[in-house]
Amino acid sequence: MREDDNDKLRGSNWSYPSRFEKEYLPLSDLRNVWFQHDGTPPHEVSSVQQYIRDTFQQQVIGYGGCVEWPPRSPDLKPLDFFLWGYIKQRVYATPPPTLQELRNRITDACASVSPEMLYNVQREVQSRVQMCIIAEGHHFEHDR
Repeated sequence: MREDDNDKLRGSNWSYPSRFEKEYLPLSDLRNVWFQHDGTPPHEVSSVQQYIRDTFQQQVIGYGGCVEWPPRSPDLKPLDFFLWGYIKQRVYATPPPTLQELRNRITDACASVSPEMLYNVQREVQSRVQMCIIAEGHHFEHDR
């Protein structure tokens, strides 16, 4: 993501597919990749929905996907309850002196996420889904 490109930061429908393809999908094999999103406005635009369906076919979790996911659900999203805090803790243990050092730390932090950590996060999602059911869909993280 480039700080000087406001249209891309907003995720406008005309730039979303090209940005996604350029920055996130240099993958040669998507058979085992699922796309998950939380129904934020850029994901709801019809051209973006079509692109996501064409690219990931039946492997979409969230708005318009074959597997529904509650919108704006931070208690259930691994990015919110695990990844962002983990990355932030590793990146900002001490203030990065340069922009390049910041980028390097982010890359290193992402690379340090192990398969074991992902397995534990997946188990945590299962636990959190059960807590969400018990809480009848209300926020529950503060009750833990």
